[in-house]
Amino acid sequence: MTVPAMSSILSRLRQPLRRGEVEDLRGLTIDEPIELAGAELPNLDFSGATFNAPLDLTGAVFLNDGRFERARFRRLATFSGAEFRGVASFDQAEFADAAFLDRLTCYGNLSLDRTRFGGAASLQDSECFGGLWANRTVFATRADLRGLEVHGRTWLVGATLAEDATPSAANRLLGSIRSYGYRWV
Repeated sequence: MTVPAMSSILSRLRQPLRRGEVEDLRGLTIDEPIELAGAELPNLDFSGATFNAPLDLTGAVFLNDGRFERARFRRLATFSGAEFRGVASFDQAEFADAAFLDRLTCYGNLSLDRTRFGGAASLQDSECFGGLWANRTVFATRADLRGLEVHGRTWLVGATLAEDATPSAANRLLGSIRSYGYRWV
């Protein structure tokens, strides 16, 4: 696949939201840092993309869905304070370095199905109105979920923490979460 120039990618990310349309950035390999702190972003689909450089989306507003299924984040990925007005999907994503998903606001579901966090992960003080789906999610080192609020379903079945795959790992994670809906561990 021919990778578009970084200026082309950035201009696509800065497009206004167009109902029913998605900026299709699936499968790209991105070797340059992306810094879009505070940006308003349209429907984005980075499914299968590889980020070989830091990604900074601090305070970004996803005007609808942000899709990062099967994405590979090789360096620091920062979504601190981002707002997802649709679904925030990181299903089967791989975070090799630290991942900051702290202070998020997710009006849809925060989906981390079979996501692997190889470095430290922070979801501290995030708020998920549609629920948290962390089915078989792997937190290989540290996970900070203090202050995480889930107003829908909280699913932690099969979640592991620092190589602990026992049900007690999911219960330790759940102990940091304020859950106002159904809970499965």
